[in-house]
Amino acid sequence: LFWCFVVVFFVIYIFSVFFVYAAAEVIVIGRNNPNYPVGAGLFEYYSGVKPAMSYLFMAISGGTDWKTLVTPFESHRNITLIFYFFIFFMYFGVTNVVIGAFVATTAEIAQRDRDALVKEQLSRLEGYTARIKTFFREADEDKSGTLSWEEFQKHLANTKVKAYFQALELDVSQAHTLFELLDTDGSDSVTIDEFLDGCLRLKGGAKALDLNMLAHTCTKFMRDVKELKMHLLRNNALLQLRSGTM
Repeated sequence: LFWCFVVVFFVIYIFSVFFVYAAAEVIVIGRNNPNYPVGAGLFEYYSGVKPAMSYLFMAISGGTDWKTLVTPFESHRNITLIFYFFIFFMYFGVTNVVIGAFVATTAEIAQRDRDALVKEQLSRLEGYTARIKTFFREADEDKSGTLSWEEFQKHLANTKVKAYFQALELDVSQAHTLFELLDTDGSDSVTIDEFLDGCLRLKGGAKALDLNMLAHTCTKFMRDVKELKMHLLRNNALLQLRSGTM
């Protein structure tokens, strides 16, 4: 962006020098020749490089109407054409380049922000995963690679461990329900993968636990209803069979 501003400044400076020189030539010739056309405003707008740069900048930034600045040269076709070229070049050339540079810089900053956010989230996830694995290894007293309800309950009896589990954003107020939610295959033991996946799923405290508990209860209810339905169908089939033999 710095170099974009330098380019804009340099272009305005070059054209300002040209128009100041042109205005000076017109004024000098006009003093020596009363019939030579000298536009009103030449001395006001182009008395020096500094005011000329100021007015040219206002011409391209909306600070003043550029037609006002070209009017003093309206009797000098070549200078007028060069002024038109300046406006065209600044509007459709330099200005678009500056805007493009701004957009590219903004996109780059946004991309860096996204990358930093992703990196931060991955770092948090890795740290969270490492803490969960530490908890699992400490609770797995027999080093079997699975965690039973007894081991889980015994480990949670420690106040420090319970506080540590709360620090993992996991609600342990209903330990047995929590263990059932972690035990996705119903084997009464939890593997490291089940434990890790379950903790990530239940992360978020009581609200997340309650939602998963509701889903778990609904799943068990649907399974029981299905078993009941099958049982009733079998009994109905037996009753029809007996009725047919009588």
